[in-house]
Amino acid sequence: PFTAGPRNCIGQKFAMLEMKATVAKLLLKFEIVSCGHVPILAAETVLFSKNGVKVTLKTRM
Repeated sequence: PFTAGPRNCIGQKFAMLEMKATVAKLLLKFEIVSCGHVPILAAETVLFSKNGVKVTLKTRM
């Protein structure tokens, strides 16, 4: 959503930094655990799951 070139979004780097900080904070507080869900993979330009990726977040001790 940020576009590129000489008129790209001035908040792009800030938004990416905020996102990385949020993910890092979540990973410090929670552990990602598989819930047994088997994703159906589809190969397009990038590899993705047709039925999503389901995980459970478990509080770290």
